[in-house]
Amino acid sequence: MPNRGMFIDERDGQVYKYTTIGNQVWMAENLNYNADYSTCYDNDELNCDFWGRFYALQEGDSDILDWNKVDTICPIGWHLPSNEEWSQMIGTVGGYQDEPTALRLQSTSSLWDESRGKGTDDCGFSVIPSGYLYESGKGTYMYYGGNFWSSTMKDAYGAYEIGIGGVVGNINSSGEHQLSIRCIRD
Repeated sequence: MPNRGMFIDERDGQVYKYTTIGNQVWMAENLNYNADYSTCYDNDELNCDFWGRFYALQEGDSDILDWNKVDTICPIGWHLPSNEEWSQMIGTVGGYQDEPTALRLQSTSSLWDESRGKGTDDCGFSVIPSGYLYESGKGTYMYYGGNFWSSTMKDAYGAYEIGIGGVVGNINSSGEHQLSIRCIRD
């Protein structure tokens, strides 16, 4: 398999870029699959074309995580990465809490806040500063970082998230946030 390329999500025909980091193959853009309890920034479908969709992983309106969604949100042949898989990729690039690591993963887009620095995107991972949404649909952390779900659960009410922007960190999260998703190949 080449280092970088494109693939088609058979569920809806969306085309996604991918990149290889170490021995892992990652989506190189945010998932944009229209699933239950996913939304676009400002509730505008046109924003999904750039930012991707933001996902809640709860069962309906409850606070309980929907394990079926965690297992099926990614395209066939791909899955939601665990903390261990995120850590392997981040270790390959340089390590947690390391500004050069974040810059190597961040896109070269001018959308990044000056305090975060424009990325070099050495790995082709192309993190955009999409931030995250609260349950209310209100966005926060836009232009400062990208926040991604992990499949590693803290408890029945929350999973971990990975934040990339300025530094790279593994963050505890509650189910009330809507985050971006990057999938990893099976």
